[in-house]
Amino acid sequence: MSDELRVPQPTDESIRSMLVTLERDADLTLSPIERLFLATDGTVTHMLEALTRGDVSVSILDRAVADNRLFRTVALVPDAERNPLVWARSTVRLSPLADTVADELVDGEIGIGDVLREECTETRREIVEMNVHSTADRFPSFVESDAACLLERTYQIYAADTRIMTITEYFPKDRLSTYRTP
Repeated sequence: MSDELRVPQPTDESIRSMLVTLERDADLTLSPIERLFLATDGTVTHMLEALTRGDVSVSILDRAVADNRLFRTVALVPDAERNPLVWARSTVRLSPLADTVADELVDGEIGIGDVLREECTETRREIVEMNVHSTADRFPSFVESDAACLLERTYQIYAADTRIMTITEYFPKDRLSTYRTP
């Protein structure tokens, strides 16, 4: 496989149809907040801060560099709580990135979206998959949650028509919906 991965051709599957299919196939109903988090192409950390009305920390659970790629696993934790709201696993191609971006991702303690924004890196995101995992399916080993099921989405980040990152995020079903206006 070539190290240079080009932008795939657009598909007919819209985000809306992905959500409808997920709900139908998993026989569940997503809350409006869950649909927004699954469908966003924005920075999840900022969305969580808006939702919780507080700071959200990025806790690095694991990080390794091999073959010019960064493999990173994180948990996003509201500062007022102990339990993560989101877990994420990312694979980052380091060679196409500016040295400052690559260094911050390898050594830093902030979210990918914040690194890209601080370095003024122009990117776009494409959601490629949505899934549901029940406790019977066994959650990924780095996810510590008592939730009955996890919502999962995978998206890719592109810069200059080249895929530079693949990120999979896991959200506990019904946990995000507990945040309501007073």
